Amino acid sequence: MLRAFRVRDAEARELLDEATLDDTALTRNLADIRRINLLLGWTNFTVRTVSHYVRANRLSSFSLLDVASGSADMPLAVARWATGAGVAARIIATDISPQIVSVANQQIQQSGLANIIAERADALAPGYAPDSFDIALCTLAIHHFMPEMAIELLRNMARVARKVFVFDVARSPLAYAGAVVLTRVAFMNYMTRHDAPTSVRRAYSAPELRILAAKAGLRDARVWVSFPFRLALEASGM
Repeated sequence: MLRAFRVRDAEARELLDEATLDDTALTRNLADIRRINLLLGWTNFTVRTVSHYVRANRLSSFSLLDVASGSADMPLAVARWATGAGVAARIIATDISPQIVSVANQQIQQSGLANIIAERADALAPGYAPDSFDIALCTLAIHHFMPEMAIELLRNMARVARKVFVFDVARSPLAYAGAVVLTRVAFMNYMTRHDAPTSVRRAYSAPELRILAAKAGLRDARVWVSFPFRLALEASGM
């Protein structure tokens, strides 16, 4: 079992990566992901990280690009914090899937927040001008990309933003077992029960992510793992 997690399982496939998905199943899966992010503290961790950066740099306003955003729960949480803290923000949540962007737009409309929008964009060719954002954020998505594509993703994030944050699950047998148990105990959707443990098998280790960051040319890159099984990367833009 331990040996199986020493190497990233590049052959594993998640249902979420299919070109077209059943709308009902997708909506339930994205709702499950939002629940998981809340239960495991991923949402709070992301908000704390962004808010610390904004305050440490004494920014009265900031712009943030969230790539491969899913249903935009992370950038929405940041948008809520900014609104409550009285900090002006311009936040763009992006995803390549029009189905997923539609769900993100529904979540944004329900929030009533005016400082965030969702739009379709390819993380590998985002189409934004260099240095046009203060922060580029990618949460629980880099494991969807093969190494060469992950390098391009990181390079693009560093090109368009002055600060890069990437958060993902850390590959380990305990994380895999936890994903299996959580998705079943909480009676989650069949997509979630399949994809959550599969994402752990596809995840990068901290040394692997450091190599990807170096190949992408990221400056001042720092990679660490924190509880619970949270892999994190912080770097300066180009």
